[in-house]
Amino acid sequence: MTMGFGLKYLGGYPFEVRYSDGSLVRARASADVAADAYVYFSRLFSGVEPDITVIVADETDWISRQPYGLPFFNDDDGQVRRGIVVMPAGRGDFWIAMGQDLHEASPHDYTRLLATYPDGAGGLDLQPFFDLVTIHELGHAFEVLGDLRLPTFWLGEIFANLALHAFVVTKRPKSLNTLEVLSTVGAQSTRLSARMRAEGYSTLEDLEAHYTGGDDPMNPLNYVWYQYRWQRLAAAVFDADGEDGLVRLWDCFHATDRLSSGEVTAASLAALLRTEVSETLGRAVQDWR
Repeated sequence: MTMGFGLKYLGGYPFEVRYSDGSLVRARASADVAADAYVYFSRLFSGVEPDITVIVADETDWISRQPYGLPFFNDDDGQVRRGIVVMPAGRGDFWIAMGQDLHEASPHDYTRLLATYPDGAGGLDLQPFFDLVTIHELGHAFEVLGDLRLPTFWLGEIFANLALHAFVVTKRPKSLNTLEVLSTVGAQSTRLSARMRAEGYSTLEDLEAHYTGGDDPMNPLNYVWYQYRWQRLAAAVFDADGEDGLVRLWDCFHATDRLSSGEVTAASLAALLRTEVSETLGRAVQDWR
């Protein structure tokens, strides 16, 4: 799939920025936070400076298997650049579906979401949260283009969330509540967890098999439920290990194949993570249900 061609160009950043017509304000917001995180990650991660384009696209220009509103990174061929970080220019049906999902599953906590992400008219606007998700997708750019050889998809997601959490705590602490409330409500919802385990996927092995395609692909809202849990895990790891835990995760897998394909299981990774990265992270992987 091609992405980015024909969009407007915004200069002044350490990477290319392109955006849909009418989306300049959102493009600047995404590019500003991405530029700060780009410098921060480069300092932490071996001086890596991935060659990327940040794209802020409206629904008309959105080209992806992901629903509009769910940010992504990819390095497919035939795009404006090998590595692209793609953000939505505004809310769409997917954000609305997320809010409805949490309203049904956690009605008592929904008032907390409304207080944290108000739309000014009594409803929910997740834009501030997704502005921060730009950093998560930038983490994937460093992972993929920086030769971080994580042996599973789900460990890449944990890495990106830990990178996001570390940046917000260290560089934008006033945004920590914006980052944490959504995932806290989502991860603590026993009704939502019960539904995912009964009707969807819940294990790390499930995610590895069903998120990236194949038979019975995962529902995007099921994937978001994993993200709620990973964000809470990232917070726990950072509380225990600080930036050092993130750097050790990078160093453990940077330009190195630590496990052969036949050895890659949640159990084998848990043992390696506990020994070389973070006791908290390794134990969480071992105990994941």
